[in-house]
Amino acid sequence: MARKRRELSRKIERSVGWGQAARRGTRVGNRERIIEASLELFNERGTHNVTTNHIAAHLSISPGNLYYHFANREEIVRAIFPQAAEAVHGTLPVSRDREVTAADVGSYHLAGIETLWRFRFFFRDVDELLSRDPLLAESFREMQCWLISQFGVLFERLIQQGQMRRPELLEDLARIATNAFILWTNWIRYLMSSRATLDIRYVDIVDGALHGFLSFAPYLEPSFAEETRAVLSPRSPARPSRGVPARPQRRPPRRARAGGRGASRAPR
Repeated sequence: MARKRRELSRKIERSVGWGQAARRGTRVGNRERIIEASLELFNERGTHNVTTNHIAAHLSISPGNLYYHFANREEIVRAIFPQAAEAVHGTLPVSRDREVTAADVGSYHLAGIETLWRFRFFFRDVDELLSRDPLLAESFREMQCWLISQFGVLFERLIQQGQMRRPELLEDLARIATNAFILWTNWIRYLMSSRATLDIRYVDIVDGALHGFLSFAPYLEPSFAEETRAVLSPRSPARPSRGVPARPQRRPPRRARAGGRGASRAPR
């Protein structure tokens, strides 16, 4: 699977001219600026509302400068995807050298949800994007298969460690892994479609991780599940990652002064 992933990455690089430009050392800086600006605009407005002219204007460059690197918007999306795939592959690094802890499982879910936030335009508009680009669709399917298999690897490790029970039907373990993937990758799209205004904060990201965890929590050993949930709790002191707005904390109510209005009298 890793070999196939590398082959698909090379295909995408060739399709957008990245490999040749990088080797020639020509205008790579502008290319990276275009990718970063596009990611920002796609996340903010949605892919279908952003044209190459919008991107060029945002960067104060000519459309011709942009077309030197990318023939159209689809090529820009295709160039962003390897970054998203690499980030996704880094969210579930199931350790083979030591025991997987409850803190690990919680961290996997939080890192995964925050990765989806960073590339939220893609997961929000995935059906439209994949239908217009067969090569992108092939790469996404490969990532999907890898991610589901990694959930399976994680569950098998937890079963071996005695921290998770195997379902009665052996084939149900694969279904549980698939359910975790579906919740994991669709959480951002769910939030965006269920609210009148887009106001996603860190506690929402944590809540998404909690939903994904709850899809397999009933199979975990109770104390291990409790420890994992503590990592994912919205009350956890974990700090928000860069780029994810934090929810402001409410100030505690002021205490009334002794003898002042609202103060209770001491019994005589």
